[in-house]
Amino acid sequence: MKKIRIMKNLLLTAVSIITLTFSFAQDLTINIEGSTTDVSGTTLQAMPINGSTDDHKLYDLIINNNDTSDQNWLITRSIINETTGWSNYLCWGVNPGLGLCYPTSPDLVWSTAAETIPVGGSGKLSAYVNVTSTGSATYRYYVSTDGINFLDSVDILIESVLGLENIPNISAYISPNPAKDFVNIKSSTSKQSKITLLDVLGNIVLKENMGSSKRLNISELKNGVYFLNIDSKNFKSTTKKLVVRH
Repeated sequence: MKKIRIMKNLLLTAVSIITLTFSFAQDLTINIEGSTTDVSGTTLQAMPINGSTDDHKLYDLIINNNDTSDQNWLITRSIINETTGWSNYLCWGVNPGLGLCYPTSPDLVWSTAAETIPVGGSGKLSAYVNVTSTGSATYRYYVSTDGINFLDSVDILIESVLGLENIPNISAYISPNPAKDFVNIKSSTSKQSKITLLDVLGNIVLKENMGSSKRLNISELKNGVYFLNIDSKNFKSTTKKLVVRH
């Protein structure tokens, strides 16, 4: 009888743990605007900021309500690390739209007001950073209903290299965009350049050399958003967003 009672208590404890774990579970996904890839729980590498000390948009993130009921979600921003003198802010609201833009907060952890995201709808988080010097920062953006119990998150890592004002820029043009099988690239310099194509997670998916122009085969790439970086000696590198849609 004692053994049965112990087993019963263990079973009840297990049931209560399961109930607690899933009572807050909500079905959501996070993707970069223009992409369908779920980036929740990942670290996004923002493109380096060169020679500029002003506001920069890091990403537009779409947070999708895949649950069976409307959800009141807010965003909690946590500063993992940030160069002294830098600041950050964000806009949050129902997608589409800009939402409410909040002023910079020096607090390490800070939350927005809640927004009601309907079933099948989404919210839009636009993250910004103000750069004042060479350095780096990592920001974490949580989704929650109360600013305490977090449902999911995404990190954004950004680096800045200043003091390049005297180095000329590379002007580059890519077409078509969106592209299906091939993309044509034209550069303002005839010097040898390096092409690096990165996915939204910062992974290098392609590296090639080019002169003033290049026809790039992208037929094997998955649908989504990519970043095409062109780098040439004695020039500032440039980065273009490329959408692949087969």
